Amino acid sequence: MRILKVNDNTIRVFISFTELADRNISLSDFFQRSARTEQFFWELISKAKDEVDFNLDQPFWIQATLASEDEFVITVIKQEEQLDSDINHIIQTSIGEKKKTQPSPKFTAERDWVYVFAEFEDVVSAVSFLPGMIQIKSSLYAYSGEYYLTIGNIGNPRKKKLAEAILDEYGESVMTTDTFLKEHGELIIEEEAVKVLKRLDKQQKRS
Repeated sequence: MRILKVNDNTIRVFISFTELADRNISLSDFFQRSARTEQFFWELISKAKDEVDFNLDQPFWIQATLASEDEFVITVIKQEEQLDSDINHIIQTSIGEKKKTQPSPKFTAERDWVYVFAEFEDVVSAVSFLPGMIQIKSSLYAYSGEYYLTIGNIGNPRKKKLAEAILDEYGESVMTTDTFLKEHGELIIEEEAVKVLKRLDKQQKRS
């Protein structure tokens, strides 16, 4: 674990998945209400106070994103103005304020697939069953309390049919573009999301 003080109002805490496993915490715990993760968060703030003189003495917001295949980062930013907010999540973003209206662009047969999932664990479960796809492109976004997985370059028709059956079991295909999600959603994993999530699932099962 390492703590980086960006400025007087911002810190970044880098945590490895091994450190999480040692505390019996999974990444999915950070995307839903969890007393264990909230307690862990305040332990981090106490550590930040001691190590980098960061005092969380005013309203703030938190964002948790993957930094690499081995670790993720929690960013804590103090707010200059008083916010009427009750932290129900260890992760808090502004995407809930955005309108849910989506454009209706023209699609081609070769467009990337976009699947929406109600829970982060649903994404991990679906990805764990996907067949090996060396050239696959994939990203993961959060938007309006749901999770959006974009997938491209899936491979041959057999793999596409199998992948579609698995994804349909856990999520729902939607007519949303990667461009819309980049503009309105919160990026969680920019590249190789399937690979990262598969590795996360294996680490959680080993722990």
